[in-house]
Amino acid sequence: MSPRTIVSIAHRFLSGTRRGRNRLIGAIAGVALSLIPLVLVQQVAEGMIHGITQRFVETGTYHMQAVLRGSPDDETDIPETVSRVRAYPGVVSASPERQGFGLVYTDNARAGVTIRAVPQQFYSEDAAVRSFFEMIDGEFLVGSESDIVLGVETARRLDVEIGDEIRLMTVRPLGEGRILPRVSRFTVRGVVSTGYRDLDRLWVFTSWERGLRIIPDETARDVVGIKIDNPWAIPNPIVGRGLRSIGLAGERRSATDLMDSIEDTLGMRWFLYDWYSLEEGRYVSFLTSRNLLSVVMAMIVVVAMVNISSALVLLVVEKEEEIAILRATGTTAPTVGALFVAAGLLIAIAGAVLGAATGLFFAINVNEILVGLERILASIAARNVQLFSADFYLERVPVVVAPEPLFAAVLLTLLLAVAAALIPAIRAARVPPDRILRRHG
Repeated sequence: MSPRTIVSIAHRFLSGTRRGRNRLIGAIAGVALSLIPLVLVQQVAEGMIHGITQRFVETGTYHMQAVLRGSPDDETDIPETVSRVRAYPGVVSASPERQGFGLVYTDNARAGVTIRAVPQQFYSEDAAVRSFFEMIDGEFLVGSESDIVLGVETARRLDVEIGDEIRLMTVRPLGEGRILPRVSRFTVRGVVSTGYRDLDRLWVFTSWERGLRIIPDETARDVVGIKIDNPWAIPNPIVGRGLRSIGLAGERRSATDLMDSIEDTLGMRWFLYDWYSLEEGRYVSFLTSRNLLSVVMAMIVVVAMVNISSALVLLVVEKEEEIAILRATGTTAPTVGALFVAAGLLIAIAGAVLGAATGLFFAINVNEILVGLERILASIAARNVQLFSADFYLERVPVVVAPEPLFAAVLLTLLLAVAAALIPAIRAARVPPDRILRRHG
């Protein structure tokens, strides 16, 4: 019996009677409903991970960081290193940055911050930085030594506006538990948001020259931020996996060779890190959370397979006479079993297509759905209801259609359907044709 004939007979078994059609619809609906949350969780998690990763890579860690071991030899040390790195083919930009910690305060409030002392070119010459930085108020100005730009959460905490004066205290350790505080005055020139609260509540930006003076060498971190043509070619498990890794194979070699060349040029006084290794713990945490959520959602699909198995068991009982006729006319037991495996696959395919399409629709429109649900719940509860807190995530869920997890979810559904159909298929293959025909004769 040809595969086409097997599928045709399996379809006729499923839809031959009204009771069979109802059972078929119920099994398909069960598969679809179980797949929707799995697809939705996978796609939303992928979007969140990509959205947060891009913000860190473009605005925080750069694509690579050359970190100075110790303090600069003189005022030309870091600029000369920047010039050498910029000369490499494949390097889009390189800029100096001094990082440190401090306390910003006014007469009424204070906040601990990460100080990022950068040149004006950090913002004005980098389109990627500008694309992820939203100027809430003012401009990104760090050209003057009195200029400072605050993250939006820091500005809210201090309750300051453009033109207000704030003070920044840094501390130089003197040894034996002694410290020397230094207070610097700044004028707020801009309030910026990355869309990710973890960053907006920490960062303040000032000029690189001022940072060299107010951030003590003992606590400073001097880096050269490097950006290259394709940062995603740097080996990583976030983008560099699945089908996408095949297309990145050549670029990955180029990125690795570029890192090796820059590292050789920098010498022993510099450490070179790529964007993934700089925040590896954070990214591993994201991926682990996504995988755990996917496993939990996959359990729902496993439970839904019980519907397929029970529907097929009832179908075997209902179609005993027809099975006996097939066996009496020469159809082998394995072929009869294949009919019911095919029936399970037909149910799974229909349910997977419906569930995947619906899950993708929800994932693509997740922001609008969340807003609608919040409004409905707020009207019922007569108070503000927040389903998605930007305090821990992004202000909006980035919409990214990731084909690999979608394919994996559909493939899992089909494999589980085959497994669920095996018991009914074995039972059908063991139907004794002579006894059944005598009973119905």
